[in-house]
Amino acid sequence: MGSAIAIMTGLVLVYSLLARRLTTFNVTAPMLSVLAGVLIFSNTQFDVDAASVHVVAELTLVLILFHDASTVKLAQLRKDPKIALRLLLIGFPLALLMTFGATYAMFGSLGVAGAWLLAAAITPTDAGLGAPTVLNPVVPMRVRRGLNVESGLNDGLATPIVLIALSSLAAQEDAPGVLKVGVVPLLLAVVLAIVLGLASAWVMDRSRERGLSGRRGRAVATLVLPLFVFGMAEVTGANAFIAAFVGGLVFGAASMTLEAEHETTSLLEVASDLLGFVVWFFAGGILLAVFENDFEWSWVVLAVLALTVLRIVPVFLSLIGTGFKWQTVMFLGWFGPRGLATIVFGLLSLEELGADSPVMGDVSGVIAFTVLLSVFLHGVSAGPLSVQYGAWAKRTNAPIEHEPSIEPMRTRGAPTTT
Repeated sequence: MGSAIAIMTGLVLVYSLLARRLTTFNVTAPMLSVLAGVLIFSNTQFDVDAASVHVVAELTLVLILFHDASTVKLAQLRKDPKIALRLLLIGFPLALLMTFGATYAMFGSLGVAGAWLLAAAITPTDAGLGAPTVLNPVVPMRVRRGLNVESGLNDGLATPIVLIALSSLAAQEDAPGVLKVGVVPLLLAVVLAIVLGLASAWVMDRSRERGLSGRRGRAVATLVLPLFVFGMAEVTGANAFIAAFVGGLVFGAASMTLEAEHETTSLLEVASDLLGFVVWFFAGGILLAVFENDFEWSWVVLAVLALTVLRIVPVFLSLIGTGFKWQTVMFLGWFGPRGLATIVFGLLSLEELGADSPVMGDVSGVIAFTVLLSVFLHGVSAGPLSVQYGAWAKRTNAPIEHEPSIEPMRTRGAPTTT
C-alpha cells in the first residue's frame, strides 16, 4: 500500500508541474493514472471489493454531479440554448435508446434491467476528459459551450436510470442492495436538494454582501456543501446522488456569488481533480481484474459502437435543421468521451450486486473497454482535431458556429496551464 500511495501522489506531483508541456504532446492525467494503476496493481494484489474503493467512488460521484451541475448556469444557458438543449433533450435520449437496443441484442443474458444499466453507464460523456476541447480557444465558443453543458448534465440524467436498473437487478437476484432507490428516496432527494441549494445560495450571497466572509472562506464552503448534502441525504434516507445533482443545479442557478466569483469553486475543482486521479489510478487495477477473469470480443465491439455510431448518429439527428455544417456535427459527435462517471457506475454496480452476479462479467468488461479506449483515443485526438476544426471554422467563417455565446467555465479535470 505504501508503494501505491507513493507512486500515485508522485504522479499527481509530476503531472501538476508539467501539465502545460505534457498537453502539447497530448498526454493527459487519466492516461498516466491508468498506466500507473496497471503497473502497480500488476505486482500487488488489488481488491476491487475493498470498502475504501467504494467510498472513494461514491464521494467522487457526489462531487462530480454537484460540481458539474453547479457550473452550468441555467440563466446563461437561455442565451444560447440551441446546441446544449438539443444534445441533452434529443441526442442523449436517442443515444441511450440506441445503446440499450445494441446492448440487449448483443448481451441478451443481461435481461432488460441489465441492458438498461449498461447503456446508462456508458452513454454519459465526461467533462474532465473533454477539457482539452472545451477549453481550447481555437474552437468556436458556442461549440465548446454546448459540449461543456452536455457533459456537465448528462451524467446526472443517467444516474436515476442506473440506480433504478440496479435496484431491479438486486431484487431479481436477492442481493443485499444498499442503494436507496425508490419513489420516496428520490422525492426526498429532490426536496432536500432544493431546500439546501436555495438556503446555501442565499446564505453565501448574504455573507458576501455584508462582508462576513472572504473569498477563501466561500471557496471552503462550496467545497463542503456537496459533502453536507451527501451527509444529510444519508440521515434523511434520501438518495445522495440525485440530491447532489439537483442540489448543484439549484445552488448554481440561485447563487449570485458563483456568477461574480468563479474562484469560489476553486477548491471544489481541486478536490474533484484529486479524487479523479485516485479513481483513474484504481481504474488500472480494475482493468487488470477484468482481463484476468475473462475476455470477450463482444465487449470491444460494443465499446467501439458506443464511442462512434451510437454517439455520432444521435448527435446528427439531434442537430437536424440547425444549419450546422457536417464538420461541426462530426466534431460534436466524436468528442463524447466516457470517463469517471462510467467507472463509478461500474463500481456502484459491483457494490450493489456483488462480484458473483451473473451480469457483472459483461457489465464490467464493456465498461472497462469503453473507458480504456476513450481515455487514449479522445486524449490523443483532442488537441490535433481541435486545432484542425478551429482552423476550418476560422477559414470558412461558418456563421452559425460563430454566433455569440458564453465562455465555458473551467472544466473539472482540466490541466492548469497558467
